[in-house]
Parts: sequence; C-alpha cells; structure tokens
Amino acid sequence: MTVSSLSKIILGVKNIVVEKVEIEGLDQDSQLIISARPHKRDMCRCSVCGQKSPRYDCGNGIRRWRAPDFGSGMKVYVEAEAPRVCCPEHGVVVQQFPWARHHSKFTRNFEDTAVWLSLHLSRKAVAEYLRISWDTVGPIISRVEKELSANHQPLDNLVNIGIDETSYKKGHKYITVIVNHDTNTVVWAAKGHGKTVLEPFFKQLDVKQRSKIRLVSGDGARWIKDTVEEYCPNAEFCIDPFHVVAWCTKVLDEVRREEWNKARAELAKEKKKKSGRGRPKGGRKQKSAAEQHVDAVKSSRYSLLMNPENLSETYQTKLKQLLLHDRRLATAYRLKEELRLIFKLSPDEVSTALDKWRRRAWSCRIEQFVELQRKIKRHKDAIIATITNGISNARIEATNNKIKLSVRMAYGFRNIDNLISMIMLRCGGLNIGLPGRAQRI
Repeated sequence: MTVSSLSKIILGVKNIVVEKVEIEGLDQDSQLIISARPHKRDMCRCSVCGQKSPRYDCGNGIRRWRAPDFGSGMKVYVEAEAPRVCCPEHGVVVQQFPWARHHSKFTRNFEDTAVWLSLHLSRKAVAEYLRISWDTVGPIISRVEKELSANHQPLDNLVNIGIDETSYKKGHKYITVIVNHDTNTVVWAAKGHGKTVLEPFFKQLDVKQRSKIRLVSGDGARWIKDTVEEYCPNAEFCIDPFHVVAWCTKVLDEVRREEWNKARAELAKEKKKKSGRGRPKGGRKQKSAAEQHVDAVKSSRYSLLMNPENLSETYQTKLKQLLLHDRRLATAYRLKEELRLIFKLSPDEVSTALDKWRRRAWSCRIEQFVELQRKIKRHKDAIIATITNGISNARIEATNNKIKLSVRMAYGFRNIDNLISMIMLRCGGLNIGLPGRAQRI
C-alpha cells in the first residue's frame, strides 16, 4: 500500500490527489500533515451548493483541517490551497473540498465521530477525547444535522401527529416538538410555545400535505387546538387520557394541600385553648381528633396520587386511615379513581361513563372538581376521539424524556439551535454512524 492510499483511508476520501505527507514535531507533539487537493473536475466549485463557479481570488492561501487522530494519538491535519470562487447564487465563498463541509475547520470523518460521541457522552467528555474546545462541539452537531436533513423529508406523508411543549431550561424556557405517530420520529421542533410558534410549521406545508393529516394529539392547550382548527379543518383533535388523569391528580393534590392547611389550623386552635402552666395530669393522653387528622393527612401525597395496585401494604393502610378521617379527601380520591378507570372501558361505554362522572363531580361541592368537570365537558369529543382511534401521547412523552436526557448529558445548551439539531439527530430518524465502521445486519 502506498502512502497516498493510506492517506486517503485516514481521511476517508478517495477522489483526491495526495501531493505530500510529512511529520512535524517530535515525540508527543508530533503531527501528521497531509498535503492534498481535489481533482481538477472537482475544483472551483461552490462549497455551499457544489455548482461550478469562476475563480475569484486565492483566498487566504494554504488552509488546514483537523482529521481523526492516527495511531496512538498523533494529530492529523490535511492542508491545501483554499481559493475563493464567485457563485451566482451564494456569492464569494471558499471552493468546495471533498473532505470537509462548508465553513468547517474539521474533516467530515472528524465531525461524524464527534457527533456520534455526542449522542452517548457529555460535550465535555467529547471535547477532552478529541482535544477540542467544548463549545466547538455544538456547531459541529448543527453542521452534520443540516447536511443529513437536506436529504431527509420528514414532512411528507404526515397522517397522525402529536404536538407538545417541553422545558429545556429553568425560567420557563420551552421548545415545541411535533412527533409523527406512525414513525415515532420528531419531524419539527422550534423554540418557545404558543400559536405564533406553531403556525410556521403548518405554513410550510402545502394544501395537499395539510389535507392528509387525519389525527392531531395534544395536551388540551387552547393554542394547539385553535391552530389545528385553522390550518387543518379536516383533522380530528385528540387529547390523551394520560393528560386528563393528570388534570385530576393535580386537582386532588390541591385539595390535599387545602386539607393539610386546614388540619394544622384546627390543631393550633385546639392547643391554644388547652394551653396552661405546668405538666398535664394523668400522664400521656390519647391523641385528639385534630391530632389524628394531622397525622393522617401528613405525607399523604404519594398514597393519594399513586395507583392503589402499586401501593405497598404500609401505604395502603395509611390511605385507609386517611379516607376514614377526612371525608372531603375521600370524595376527591374516589373521583380520581373513577375517572382513571373510565379509560379502561370500551369506546362505546366511555361517553356515558364520562357523563355520569361529571354529574358526581358537579354535586360533590368541591370547587376544584366542579371546574374540572367543566373542562372535561369542553374536551369531551377530543377525549372520545383519542380512545376511538387508539392514539396515545406516550411516544411524545418518551421523546420529551429523551430531550431532557440530551440536555442533562450535555450539561445544558447555550445555543437553542444546537439543541434542536441534537434533538433531530437523536429522535428525528437521522442515522449517524462511526466513520469506517460497517453497519451490522
């Protein structure tokens, strides 16, 4: 094997001309420098679109690109003259090189390796392993994702989609994510949430693509429903039972906090009446009703919100004592469990069961549940449509979990565009493999 052939294998490019290979430095600081150039047919092409363009000037002379390390850690660089060309569409840009992407200081193999590692390691670990700055990893991710997305058409043949927003940073920082239910992949993501953020997604779809959308699932937010009705009037809006039960558990937790504050206030009032000087006679007395109520409500959140079949015997006993001592909490808990069990019925029985549950919630005299039954009445058609069509937001929630995992692994993203690129690489169906590795069958 010649030195030229070995150099092409190191760079992962065949259609180049290797002019010279030399080693600079000694011992640990040594570097392998490969002087190369494109073939004549590949010269004077725009680095953005690849169109043949007239030469503009010689640019800044000789330029270097970092390549994957060779052997036991020797840095490898490829260098070449980098003239500029005048593209009719993109103006004056550096000519295209087969081994590098536009506006990059690294070879394609190096960037593909960095992206693959970023999907499994933190950016700090990737930067330390590749011996680059940690804030260089983000732009590499964006460049690779942009190139892969150019040949990927996720917006074609959309039929069943899910829309949801998830936080990526403290301070109410959200991103809106759209998932294709049929392929379980993210097809679109953008910073923020609300109708103004979601509208650009539907505007980029043509009339034919919008007409193909049959089902749209969401969490019941008004801005999602209004946008879907405006741009996809033929689509049926669905609300996942998971979110409906989540509304109910949130209301139950509000009632629990009210009862906890009320029980403490009653106990404080009782102690104030019985306060006096000296030690009480008769030794240790039994706990009063107020004290038993406080003990029952205290730390009861887990017992109330978890499904009863998942509770241990200790928590089941605690739950029984709580329901005996607090009638208001017992009513709220039964309403929560009844609503949860409704969604296990057949689609034909759900409508009647929801109406019965709404009547019980209306007559329970708990303000939060009265308001909740009004909310369920507004979204009744969407809830029934979800059960009838078998749509679940579990995939969207799993995608949100992957997004949060990506943020934690990277220890946060300063640039939201780099985060969206990482989301598309991890969840968008864009396959990125290690350079030089054959795919396993």
